[in-house]
Amino acid sequence: MKVVFKDLKHGEIKLTPENLDDIWHLHNLIDKGDLVRAVTFRTDEQKDDKIRSKKTEKKRMKLGIRVEEVKFHEFTDRLRIHGTIEEGPQELGSYHTLNIEAENMDKISIVKEKWKDYQLIRIDEAVKQRDQLILTFTSLDEDMATIAILRQSGIQWIAEIDSKRSGKMYESKDNEHEYFGEIISILRTKIDKNKVLVIVGPGFTKDHFIKYGREKEPGIFEKCYVHGTGYSGMNGIHEAIKTGIIEQITKENRVVLETGFVEKLFEEIKKDGLATYGEQEVKNALINGAVERLLIIDVLIRKKVGEELLNLAKENRSEFTIINTMHEAGKKMDGIGGVGALLRFKI
Repeated sequence: MKVVFKDLKHGEIKLTPENLDDIWHLHNLIDKGDLVRAVTFRTDEQKDDKIRSKKTEKKRMKLGIRVEEVKFHEFTDRLRIHGTIEEGPQELGSYHTLNIEAENMDKISIVKEKWKDYQLIRIDEAVKQRDQLILTFTSLDEDMATIAILRQSGIQWIAEIDSKRSGKMYESKDNEHEYFGEIISILRTKIDKNKVLVIVGPGFTKDHFIKYGREKEPGIFEKCYVHGTGYSGMNGIHEAIKTGIIEQITKENRVVLETGFVEKLFEEIKKDGLATYGEQEVKNALINGAVERLLIIDVLIRKKVGEELLNLAKENRSEFTIINTMHEAGKKMDGIGGVGALLRFKI
């Protein structure tokens, strides 16, 4: 994420998204009622009905949209911002949808009546994470391989490859190498200078894969880590995230950070230690200055209760972390009401 322009006095920040993580950050920054300016495509307004009936091309133009709805489409790498046209060359008051894509690097301007502290912190984090390494997972056993990318927004599933193992036929090295070749053909399109390959899974298949890969595609396997897990597939990737190997690779990844805090919260709850959860319980702990770190899911911060808890955290000098519900740790937090706290002392 690049910050192109900032004028908090007038509530405007211009940003340039650079990847899918930045699209996810924008989803969490834009609220209903904001004015969003961006370049878009819209059918040119025609005054003559006869002309209008003909096929018209969409023209590139800059519009200002008063936001009514924001949706993040993870699998299409697209953010859809829907609202009424407030600024632009035509059809003011009409509805329009801005499509912000990871590959579209045009800047976007967000104007708010007042920016919240946690939103400004999120922008700072996104800027710092520009050059951070991205982890590409291959989780495999002798039957199936799963490829996924660990992003700031969560784990993005990419593909599954079936080994087509069938009894004695699989005993041939040619069959195994064909399986490995299919995996590498997908990795070839996903690995670049900012990505690190992490290979996980049970048994020895992962070791055979690394040996084969280093012979056939040494460039892909240059930045490669291997870790044994009890499971393959997405379960194996989730298992690996909870282990020390991921922290060795990158300590700043958002998912790793959030998962660590959530796991610590549940450990403390289990032993009746320095933790509490639930809206009222956390609110009481904040008022009494007992909260070291507030953990709250992204869905709640858009509601009145979430804003109240964040304000109490600020007033009582408590740290806070917003947990993304798109990954496993966020779903776990959602299961206990979406809010918890690590405490300085018990009350």
